[in-house]
Amino acid sequence: MARMKNNSHGASLYYATDKNVFDALNQHKVDLQTIFKLFQRRNIIVSKKTPRDELANYFARLGHDYFDHKDISSRLGITPRRERITSMDIIGQNDIESVKAACSKLQHELEAAGDVVQVTRDGNIFTMNVQYSTIDYKLSEFAQVQVRDGIIEFEKTADGYIVRNTHNDYLNNVRDSILGNLDKDTTQPLERKAVSLFDITSPKLRSKFFHDLVSSLPGFTRKDVTDVFVYKAMPELEEGDESEDETTDSDTDNHVERVALRGFGVTRSEILNRLLDNNLYYITKIGWTTQENTGVGNVYDIEAVFSDPKDCTGFSFILSGVYPFEDGALSTRRRGPTKQEIDSISRVVEAKARALVIELRQQFQMQSTTVTE
Repeated sequence: MARMKNNSHGASLYYATDKNVFDALNQHKVDLQTIFKLFQRRNIIVSKKTPRDELANYFARLGHDYFDHKDISSRLGITPRRERITSMDIIGQNDIESVKAACSKLQHELEAAGDVVQVTRDGNIFTMNVQYSTIDYKLSEFAQVQVRDGIIEFEKTADGYIVRNTHNDYLNNVRDSILGNLDKDTTQPLERKAVSLFDITSPKLRSKFFHDLVSSLPGFTRKDVTDVFVYKAMPELEEGDESEDETTDSDTDNHVERVALRGFGVTRSEILNRLLDNNLYYITKIGWTTQENTGVGNVYDIEAVFSDPKDCTGFSFILSGVYPFEDGALSTRRRGPTKQEIDSISRVVEAKARALVIELRQQFQMQSTTVTE
C-alpha cells in the first residue's frame, strides 16, 4: 500500500459507521453489481427487485471489514486529474551512473515507507514513477484516501540534466531528495536553474513573459487565448504605518488581489488591457490554444502558471488536450494527449520559457540602469 500523506484537517478515519455505509450505498456511483457482490461475500442472495435503500439499510447493520470498505471506496473515490509539469536545469553533474545510484537509493527508501516505485531507463533518460496515497479529511469518509501517480524524469544535457516532475509538494520533495543524494557525490554543489521571474519585479515585463510565450512558441501559431489570471500584491505596511486592524482610507481597505478572465480573445479584452495598463496588475496564469505549423496541424490546449503569483516562482504547465486535424478539418472534440505529444510540447515550452527569462532579465537590468542614471 502506498504511503499516505496526511493533511491538516480532522482526525484519521479508523472505522466507517453504519450511517457512513448506508449513505455510501445510496449514492449513484455505487452500482447494484457492487452491492450484490457485498452480499454474495456473505452467502446472501439478493433479488434484483429489492429497492436500493432496503439493501443499504440491511447491509449497514452487518459487520464490515477492510474488503467491504475497499470495494465501496473504489466506487466513490475521486479520479485524480492529470497534474502540471515543472522542470529545472541541473548543472554540474554529467555522470549518468550517479543519477542511477541516487534514484535507486531513494527508491528503496520510498518502497520501505510503502510507496510503489518503478525506475526505468531509455538511453540517457531516467524516469521514476511513484505511486503514493494522500488523505483529504474534507471529503466524505469513503473518498478520503486517494491513490495518485507522479513522475520524475532526468534527461541528460551537455551541462548536466533537465529534471521534469509532476508539480506538487510530494513529488517536489522526492525530486529534491534525489538531488540531495547527488550533491553528496560531487565535490561542487549542483547549480539549480528554474524558470522564475523573482528578480524581475516589473509588472509589464512579467506580463510580457506570458504574452511572448503564447505568441512566439517555436513551430506553432497561436490560435486563441482562453484564460488569463492577473494578480496585484497587497501593499505591505511599512514601519510607522497604521495597523491593519485600524480603519483607514488607504488602498488596503479596497484591494482586489486576483482577477480571472475566461472566454475567447481574452488578451484583446478592454477589461484586461485596463488592468495591465495601470502597471500594478500582471499576468500569472494563462491558457491558450496553438496549432502546429508542421505535421498534421493539430491544435493543442496548453496552460502555464506561476504557483506563487507574488514572487512569480514555481512555473509549471500542462497540455490539457488536443483538437486533432482529421479528414481535412479540425475536430471540435478535444481528446487527451499522448505521451509523445506531452513530451514534445514540454520541451518546446521549457526551452521558450528559459529563453524568455534570460531576455527579460536583460531588459529589466537595462531599465534599472536607465532609471539610476
